[in-house]
Amino acid sequence: MQTIRRIGTAAALFAVAILFSGCDRTVVVETNKGPIEGLDLGDAKVFRGIPYATPPLGELRWRAPAPIPAWQETLDATEFGPACWQDNSAGNSVFLSNMLQGSGMPAHGQWLITQFSGFAETTMSEDCLTLNVTVPTDTTRSDQPLPVMFWIHGGGHQYGSGGGIYESPSLANQGVILVSINYRLGLYGFLAHPELANEDPNGSTGNYGTLDQIAALQWVRDNIERFGGDPDNVTIFGESAGGHSVGQLMASPLTRGLFHRAIAQSGSGFQQFQTTDQSLETISGFQAGRRLAEMMGVSGEQEILALRQLDTDALRPAAVSPELNATFHPQVDGYVLPEPTALTFARGKQAGVPLMVGSNADEGSLLYYFGLSPVDGGPFIQPSDMNDWQQLLQTNFLDQAENVALQYPVDDAGDVVTNASTMMGDTWFGRHAYYMAERQRAIGAPAYLYFFERTPPSAEQTIGAGHAQELFPLFQSWLPFWPRDQRDDDLEQEMQRYWTRFARSGNPNQADLPQWPVFDPMKAEEMAFANERSYARNVLRKARYEAMRDQQSRREFAAGSILDAGAPE
Repeated sequence: MQTIRRIGTAAALFAVAILFSGCDRTVVVETNKGPIEGLDLGDAKVFRGIPYATPPLGELRWRAPAPIPAWQETLDATEFGPACWQDNSAGNSVFLSNMLQGSGMPAHGQWLITQFSGFAETTMSEDCLTLNVTVPTDTTRSDQPLPVMFWIHGGGHQYGSGGGIYESPSLANQGVILVSINYRLGLYGFLAHPELANEDPNGSTGNYGTLDQIAALQWVRDNIERFGGDPDNVTIFGESAGGHSVGQLMASPLTRGLFHRAIAQSGSGFQQFQTTDQSLETISGFQAGRRLAEMMGVSGEQEILALRQLDTDALRPAAVSPELNATFHPQVDGYVLPEPTALTFARGKQAGVPLMVGSNADEGSLLYYFGLSPVDGGPFIQPSDMNDWQQLLQTNFLDQAENVALQYPVDDAGDVVTNASTMMGDTWFGRHAYYMAERQRAIGAPAYLYFFERTPPSAEQTIGAGHAQELFPLFQSWLPFWPRDQRDDDLEQEMQRYWTRFARSGNPNQADLPQWPVFDPMKAEEMAFANERSYARNVLRKARYEAMRDQQSRREFAAGSILDAGAPE
């Protein structure tokens, strides 16, 4: 059980009280579990590290999040909680280092940031189920409760946390309450095992991180009104794995009524076909769980009991195993996710809420070098010559290979890697955003598609509009020394206003911004966040997405046929 941090006897007799302690202004809110004390920073009120579930330690490891007991004394909510356990020798630190090198940032800036920012230093714990709330300075501008924006961080379901750059007073001061969360990652968030399914009353396993997200949404439902927020107007939004999580929450039957709009940035969940008990495109979750136990030297009928007794250091080899952690993602378990997210959307069974969805122009410029295949769902082929390129096309796209090849002109071996990395961004992110918008419109819900093209304004930059770069203007979280100019200031204002307007009404448009058309498959337009301006246009890469559609359809058909038939593993 976590030792709850106490800072004094509860004295709050009303929902929000402002206290003074020396020069520091503090804010107390009475939640449904007890009082918490945050900070008034002047430009926002912030509450950090609020526990929303009992720490998942010991017997609670690999179980659904349990309600946290109430407390009497005031809880210190002035510091971010630790990130959920992750391998801090890779992941975010490597990604950010590569981003800095390719941004055109001066060498001295790169050195200073890597030396002093602590990218590679992450405080981690299994005791990590906390969330953060950012409240705008002036909540009296409206007599109505404010819309809530619920942020789910990215990191491949393996890395990241909800703190740091996601505490954005500028975004909140557009008139929203901003919530960011931690959720269990990797081995601790997405391990499946038959013993875990047997002990769960719903037969669920492999989705503990997703269940954490749902528990955090339930906390918002029960508490956000005390911060000035509207529990009946909640927008879930996330990037990369957070975008995938948005799609999965839209597909889950457990989330109905917990959110009312959705924004999926560089992620949809459409590429994931991991299941607990079927071997579809990878080994099943149960197979991975059994292999993990074998790797840890435990076997028999009490494998989970033995694994729960091991600490994170002992489990580290399994947590970082490439074969195993490739399966540590949200899984089709028949309860949290009845079927792959892409199938749920194809069958029109997702949440019928307004959707904003999009991707970046150069998603693969960094991610390609993390060892991802250029085509999601296909065999791992990272081509380096013309023969490899032809093999990639034929293996993945069959009779559409020639059509796809026309979209990525390769004249010699020097073009192969560049086109393969671009294709990776299109297959993993761009096309799925397009399909997601189509399928949301098919059930009668409005969808708005975007394409982020802004590149760092430096002659030395090589990353283009890379993965996660839209987060800088959205959260006003620019890195020191990052190349930027007036266009970036304008883009920041545009994106924050589009996103918060969408959270308010389900429509991003307002009078003094470029008009963003609702997605119509017959016309297929997108909002381009480009280098010179933002404007609506026909979907730039539509021909590519259409050429690749058959490969995605075959994946969905194969998965649906096996799951619908209930075939044994």
